[in-house]
Amino acid sequence: MEGNHGIIRASDGKQFTMAQSRNRSLQSNTAIKILDSLSADIGGKFYTKAQAALHKLQQHIDSPFYTRIDVEDISNHLDVIDKLEDAISNQQMINFTYKPLSSDTTKTYTKIAPYKIIIFHGFFYLFAEMKSSQYTYYPKFYLKEIKDIKILETTFVRDEKILDRIEKALGFWFDPLAKPFEVTLLLNAEVTIYFERKPIKGQYLKKNADGTAELTIMITHKNELFSILKQWLPQVRVIEPYVLQEEFDEMMRKYIKWSN
Repeated sequence: MEGNHGIIRASDGKQFTMAQSRNRSLQSNTAIKILDSLSADIGGKFYTKAQAALHKLQQHIDSPFYTRIDVEDISNHLDVIDKLEDAISNQQMINFTYKPLSSDTTKTYTKIAPYKIIIFHGFFYLFAEMKSSQYTYYPKFYLKEIKDIKILETTFVRDEKILDRIEKALGFWFDPLAKPFEVTLLLNAEVTIYFERKPIKGQYLKKNADGTAELTIMITHKNELFSILKQWLPQVRVIEPYVLQEEFDEMMRKYIKWSN
């Protein structure tokens, strides 16, 4: 039976083990099935396009996975994504028009350096670099409001420090130009397990004898922290800097007063 189904004799000559190529194949098939389930949850034309690519890798997908992710459907904007992918890959600048739903004005942006397509809180954005005569900006454009993209011949060089900060961002509110600072949170015992199962980027977790835990993270903007506090009310509080807990408490008091 040696060699069947990717099984080989181990180095001690006595036991049998799975061949490395077999392990890699199993892991790849699992990854494809997960991606298939994720794309199905997004739905629409995105799923159709993803299926074409996935089926090239695996002829038949019979997935045991069910996923439910809170991501908007961008199926009708795949042409925008295709152009952005090309521009980002080739580091070419772009022009485009942009009209937020909250505005009656369409604005034209020129010589924009596209860095990444990012997803925060289930919404797609273009993270880009803009330069004026005096300053460099890093705006986040809501992808569905980008129109009429033109890829320019002009190329640009990405700032690696900014790219690194994107990778460490905790949410939409991150500021790539701000120096990250440390925040420590107190977690109630009943929610500590969730931060162990799904750690926040760069977190340090110290468990206490009473079942609570102290969670240390790095942020660049207070709203990165506030979005976490809102999600985990009332089981998470700020220990340090406590002024941020006081500001959050005041915000909640105003909300309760307004809702009443």
